[in-house]
Amino acid sequence: MVETAVTEEVARIYLAEAFGDGFHDADALVLGCTHYPLLKPLLRRVAPSHVSIVDSAESTACVVSERLQELLPPAGSGKERRALPRIKFFATDSVEKFSPPGAAVLGHAVDDVQHVDLKE
Repeated sequence: MVETAVTEEVARIYLAEAFGDGFHDADALVLGCTHYPLLKPLLRRVAPSHVSIVDSAESTACVVSERLQELLPPAGSGKERRALPRIKFFATDSVEKFSPPGAAVLGHAVDDVQHVDLKE
């Protein structure tokens, strides 16, 4: 539901409130939730033009990806790969929804994903 009229209207309402009442001169919108980067193109259209959007998730993901590339052997070296600890992923949403974008961000298959219920 990233690019829907309802989502855009909700974003307009929230940003009008955020940049109203004495905050007209604010010049940054910090994306503080893991899902907000998905809304970044929509937020760019809706936010005031003078506002910069700060996406801390993007820079964090890049650093994590770089670090994993340093630690993981090339994809073809099965023997060396078995000698390293396995990376486990935990998702609070669907495991099936997590794996494809996770693989795209990390540049390799995301095999070991476990669902976690935060109520437990």
